[in-house]
Amino acid sequence: MNFVYQCKVVGLTYHKVQNAVEQGDHVILVADTENPVDSDCIEVYNAERELVGYVANSDKTLSQNNRKNGNISASELKGNLDFTGKEFYGEVIKAFSSCLYLEVNEGKWSYINRSVPTFAIADTVGISEVDVLKSEIVALKAIVVDLQDQVASLKTIVTVGGEDKPSLTTSNGRVLYSVVGLSHFDGQDHLGYDLSIVEEPIFEGAKGTALYLKSGDYRVGVFPSQKKKQYCLDNNIPYCDSKTLKGKSFTGNVIIEEIVYNEYAVISI
Repeated sequence: MNFVYQCKVVGLTYHKVQNAVEQGDHVILVADTENPVDSDCIEVYNAERELVGYVANSDKTLSQNNRKNGNISASELKGNLDFTGKEFYGEVIKAFSSCLYLEVNEGKWSYINRSVPTFAIADTVGISEVDVLKSEIVALKAIVVDLQDQVASLKTIVTVGGEDKPSLTTSNGRVLYSVVGLSHFDGQDHLGYDLSIVEEPIFEGAKGTALYLKSGDYRVGVFPSQKKKQYCLDNNIPYCDSKTLKGKSFTGNVIIEEIVYNEYAVISI
């Protein structure tokens, strides 16, 4: 009997591929033993051998909600599967623009870089074994990982507060919030102005108001409502009920910590 493990793949926004991975596709999992940041790093490639992302391996990328749904970390996956000289194949059970969810069957694998192809796949998944020369990809990937590590070291997020309070801060005490819906506004293309958090009518003459992040006079995004809470949790985006910010004014000390074009941004105040 072969065990099946579930895991989450992150970093998709940092790896633009020509062949997007969709639900039902198979991907290739390879351990990166030379990764300078994470010794348990597991790379994920599509069938065309384009680097898609990495198996989540931190509390930031693998939330408690993800774990409750059965997903395990890269370290745990390596503890269950022997990646030495092998690559494993995973089936995509859910595909989003920012992450993937996989099922990895311990019986679906093949040897890496064998001069004579030797298949050891219990249930063929239709992916051929080939010898892959990855030196240039590895070099570029190391540069990207190093830059990501530098950003992470500046942000060092820790948990504070309660259910209805801001839940995350940076290492220097700045409070993190998120804004969503960037594709609906022009502000992400006009980030050269002073940033501010403003409560204003949803449209001219409207009775209802919302809380917006603005760059000068341009709206960048809107602070997520209760309805967007699950979206934030699923995508590891800092969530705070915007009611805690209403009635307050923040200008001149708002910083964008992370931005995913047309999706969301993480700010600190």
